[in-house]
Amino acid sequence: MIKIDFHLEKENAFWNAEIHQLNSDVLKRHILPKITSTNRNIDFEYCDKTCLGKIIEPSGNVVGEFTVH
Repeated sequence: MIKIDFHLEKENAFWNAEIHQLNSDVLKRHILPKITSTNRNIDFEYCDKTCLGKIIEPSGNVVGEFTVH
């Protein structure tokens, strides 16, 4: 199991989850229900070295981040 900590800045939401596989579909399933924006088209950047990821809108705005443990 992979543990992930999420943070959405605008929503001031923090939570964690355990997943079996790290991919964009799994991340979206955990993030989209928490986003108050009508824009559901999000993308991700992830760094294997730091285990940190960014949650990004199509406009390029970073709306949150996640940490993989």
